[in-house]
Amino acid sequence: MPTACNGVTVNAVSHKHARMYVIGNGEKYILYDCLWHDSFPVIKSGLKELGVSFAQIAGFFVSHFHPDHAGSFELLRNHGVAPITLDWQIPFAEWLNKFFMNPKNDPEKKYCPIETGSISPVSSEAAEKILVSCGICGKILRTPGHSGDGLSLVVGGAAFVGDMPRYETAGGFGGQVEASWRKIMDFGGEKIY
Repeated sequence: MPTACNGVTVNAVSHKHARMYVIGNGEKYILYDCLWHDSFPVIKSGLKELGVSFAQIAGFFVSHFHPDHAGSFELLRNHGVAPITLDWQIPFAEWLNKFFMNPKNDPEKKYCPIETGSISPVSSEAAEKILVSCGICGKILRTPGHSGDGLSLVVGGAAFVGDMPRYETAGGFGGQVEASWRKIMDFGGEKIY
């Protein structure tokens, strides 16, 4: 079971009802989720308030490709922050682009489409090496349930789960959600983000 390395901190940047987590050791960080398509000014000011520069961010994960979790994906890439996208998540990125093609979902045309062809997918093992390079001991888990591309991150006793249905209600959602929660618990996820 992985444990958090010494000195790892977790901070949140919030916009509307969504949160992006800034996880790091004071020198290097990773992000978990990247908020809405119009959240980028909030992301920049939140990072500045935390004293974290884009250069200190080794990469970012998205829990799943829904508008409130991956909307600023391409904007982060344009600022030099590398996405850490698992190969099984790639097909879902195009869904987000299609969602924003509908004018009612982006009336001000602020969404920056994800260039899915230029995403270099990584394996779970490679993603975990990126975590280690940031002083973070963690486990990347494929956790479908809310969405087929669900990705959870367990760092020590902390589990970052995106929009997974709550553990207490998992039985009402069927086998996939229960299996995902079993994985999270098996790797020590106790405090849920």
